[in-house]
Amino acid sequence: TTLVWDRITGRPLYNAIVWLDNRTNDTVKKLISETPSKTATHFQSTVGLPISPYFSAVKLRWLLDNVPEVSEENVLFGTVDTWLIWNLTRNEGEGGVHVTDVTNASRTMLMNLATLQ
Repeated sequence: TTLVWDRITGRPLYNAIVWLDNRTNDTVKKLISETPSKTATHFQSTVGLPISPYFSAVKLRWLLDNVPEVSEENVLFGTVDTWLIWNLTRNEGEGGVHVTDVTNASRTMLMNLATLQ
């Protein structure tokens, strides 16, 4: 499940998008067409996953491209664990701790498996 919220207020910027949501199919096709190899497996050696509607990175790209309230300047992104930790560690007027664990990060398409970054 992919969540996005305002980095200052904590206000959700859009409804959560769950793993089975396929509205990102066109985004997947576009991303694949922009890779040098033109294949879904282009980044698989780095992130361990193919470009697919299933994973969070594609959902985040879809949100950035299709939801006006979501911009790179104001958004924090995460899975449910990230959102919960952020909210449980924040103080009034300040953001919380923006973290996740490696098992969740590895399923987003945003983590380099070699460096764990």
